[in-house]
Amino acid sequence: MSLLLGLTLLYVVILVLALAFGLIAILYYLNGARTDLARIADGLKDVDRNVEPLSPALTGINEGLITLLGHLKNVQHNLARADSRPDEDRLAS
Repeated sequence: MSLLLGLTLLYVVILVLALAFGLIAILYYLNGARTDLARIADGLKDVDRNVEPLSPALTGINEGLITLLGHLKNVQHNLARADSRPDEDRLAS
């Protein structure tokens, strides 16, 4: 009976040590991930600060491109309509 008790206690000790080692390893890697995420957050703040002056210029460019898109859609519509006309109508005009 004492052999079984000794082996059981040994098994429990090994299991607890394995779990502790695993949890310590997880803690170590999570701490490293936290450090990396903090660096990324700082870098993104720097990027945000650097691109902030571009916002008004990009807004103007975007508005111009939206206007251009409207005109290009008009051209596409007109070309599609002209392409769908019968051949005789195209030759007459």
